[in-house]
Amino acid sequence: MDSINQNTSEIQAGQCLLTELDAKINKLSERLDELDLVLNPSKAKRVDVKLTPREQEVFMALYLGKALSIVEIARHLGFTQDMVNMYILNIINKGVPVRKELVEDVLVFSLEPEFKDLQARRNVLEIDPRIARQLAMHNL
Repeated sequence: MDSINQNTSEIQAGQCLLTELDAKINKLSERLDELDLVLNPSKAKRVDVKLTPREQEVFMALYLGKALSIVEIARHLGFTQDMVNMYILNIINKGVPVRKELVEDVLVFSLEPEFKDLQARRNVLEIDPRIARQLAMHNL
């Protein structure tokens, strides 16, 4: 029993070390990404735009969800489909990289993964925290 307990303790200690190493590797990866953006400014997708509160709501629906149709976004936000269509077009025209694809004959929208990651790290669009919290609570 004692050797089993000792082995269990060693395994737990090893797992803790692996968790710490993983966290350090993630931090190092973030720093390398930032350094890459400094050394290669062309890779940095700068978005110097301001979204209206309604556009922020539609953006957050795309940010929190996977690929969503206009109908799904409208239903979730309580907007009309025409409103959602207009806000998505505004977001795209302002330079936010929105993906469009046809899935089972339905047009769905999502964010480019690189931009989604950049938004998560730096909040480049300066989304109002109240809007982000409100939509995160209703989870798509």
